[in-house]
Amino acid sequence: MRFEGYRRKKGNVGIRNIVAVIPCTGCINELPTLISQGIPGTMPLGHNLSCSHLGNDLERSLTTLANLAGNPNVYGVVLVGMGCEQMSPEKIYQDILQFEKPVELLTLRDLGSWDEVVRRGRNAAQKMANEAADLQREEAELGEMTLGIKCGGSDTTSGVASNPVAGFVADRIIREGGTVIFTETPEIIGAEHLLAKRAVNKKVAARVLDVAETTERRVKEMGVDLRGSEPTPANIQGGLTTIEEKSLGAIIKAGNAPLQGVLDYGERPSGKGLYFMDGPARTSQLLVGIAAAGCPLMIFSMGGGLPSLLPMLPAAPARFPLMPVLKISGNPDGYEKRKDIIDVYVGTVVEAEETIQQAGERLLHELVAVASGKKQTHFERGTYEEIMLIQIDGPSL
Repeated sequence: MRFEGYRRKKGNVGIRNIVAVIPCTGCINELPTLISQGIPGTMPLGHNLSCSHLGNDLERSLTTLANLAGNPNVYGVVLVGMGCEQMSPEKIYQDILQFEKPVELLTLRDLGSWDEVVRRGRNAAQKMANEAADLQREEAELGEMTLGIKCGGSDTTSGVASNPVAGFVADRIIREGGTVIFTETPEIIGAEHLLAKRAVNKKVAARVLDVAETTERRVKEMGVDLRGSEPTPANIQGGLTTIEEKSLGAIIKAGNAPLQGVLDYGERPSGKGLYFMDGPARTSQLLVGIAAAGCPLMIFSMGGGLPSLLPMLPAAPARFPLMPVLKISGNPDGYEKRKDIIDVYVGTVVEAEETIQQAGERLLHELVAVASGKKQTHFERGTYEEIMLIQIDGPSL
C-alpha cells in the first residue's frame, strides 16, 4: 500500500507542506502570528517556554523546538528570537540546519526593531511559502510512514475495539518497514511488565520498567496512589475500574511488534519499528512530543462518554496545526451525537458487524487518504488554537 507525500532531503516524507514560524521564547509569541497573517501555508507555533525554565526542562525545550522544525510536514522555518533568552536562538538555528531545510533566523537584538522583525519575517515566510507551493506530492511506500498513536477518554470499548483496531494498523505499518510511536507513561502502569516482555533486549526492558516506576513515584509524592484505582472520572463513568484494567487496554493500541526502544519526550527514534515515548497523559503536551519525534500523522483512539463529544481532544481543547490527528471511536452508545467529530467509527467490532482486521483495513485506507491530502481530519478543520505546551517537570523561576 502506498500514499502520496512530500519528500524531504533527509529522506523522510511529509503529508502536509507548511512553513513554520517558531519563536525561541514565549515572550514573543505574538511575532509568529503577525508574520504568518495572510500568508497561505504558514503557521505560527507559539509555546510556553521562557527564561524561567531550568536544567533538564530547558535542554528538553531546545531539543523539542528543533525537532518540531524537523517534522517532515515542515517545508521551511522562520525562527524568531529576542537575543537575550536562555534558549539560544543560534543554538536552535544550528540544530535545525541538520534537517537540511530552508531556515532563517531573525532576532530583535540584531534588527533593533519589532516592526523590522515582522517585515523581514514576512518576506522570508512568503518566499518559503511560494517555494513550498511549487512542490508536488510523490508516491511513497507505507513503510516510509512514521505514525503516532494515543488513546483518551477511555472506556470499556477502548480495549476491545478502537485500541485493537489501531494496533492492527500499527502492526501493518511496521510489517511494511515503517515506524510507530506510542506514548503516555501513566497508562502503562500495571501493565509495564507485559510491555517489557516485548522489548528487543534487556536494556530496553529495563528502561520500560524504569520510566513506569519513576512516573508512579512522582505521582505518589503528590499523595496519590494509582494502583488499584482509576483517577479519571470519565474513565470511571465509562466502566473502567482500575489503572491496571485501563493500562491493559491501552497498550493494545501498539499492536504486537517487538519494542525497539524507549524515547525521551520529543526524541527521534534511531531506527524503524515500534517505540514507546516517555510522556505525560496530558494530550496537549503529548501532541507536541509526538510531532517532535517526527510523526506527520497521529491516530487518537477515543472511548465514548462526555470526552468523545469534544470537537477537539480530551485535555487538548485546541487544534495542533503541525500534525493531523485521525480520531477513531469504538463505542456504539450515543454515536449519533458524535459522528460529525469522529473520523472513523469502529464500533462495528462491538456490534459484531466487522472483525478487528476488517475495521483495521478500513482505518488504514482512511489513513492513506488523509496522508495523501485527499481528506482532512475533523481535528485539522478546527479553528480554535492555543500555544504549544512543551512538557516541563521541575520548578521554574
